[in-house]
Amino acid sequence: MIIDGLLLFSSAQNLTTGSEVSTNVIDLLNARDMGIGDDPALKIACFVTTAFASTDAATLTISAQGSTDNSTYTIYAESRAYSAADLTVNTKLFAIDWPHRSVDALPRYLRLGYTLGSLHFTPGALTSMLVLDRQDATQYPPGLGISN
Repeated sequence: MIIDGLLLFSSAQNLTTGSEVSTNVIDLLNARDMGIGDDPALKIACFVTTAFASTDAATLTISAQGSTDNSTYTIYAESRAYSAADLTVNTKLFAIDWPHRSVDALPRYLRLGYTLGSLHFTPGALTSMLVLDRQDATQYPPGLGISN
């Protein structure tokens, strides 16, 4: 996976409670649709860099957002609610292609939103970015035998 610093949303961004947005906003310089389904398509790569923990049922939801003015953002896609058990180090989250937009609302600015449920996590961190070649290979345990 090739990482471009200009396409980085968050770099080990700490999240604990409430709603936060990615540290960085990607400015496309003019409005355009980055999710037109090209091959390869831009993909969201979001990884847990510091594990989250919770003594209650806290959740984390990630959303892909875009804006025409860097002020008012629209949610284009949203992940499922991840629990603390899902948020261990190196876990890949929200593995989707960047969502397609209609012509009437093409965004210039892109960011991710992080919404933590009403309960609290101990600090955890995410690194997220846009990439062309997210590492999507399934990792199997050593010695696994598969019958055909």
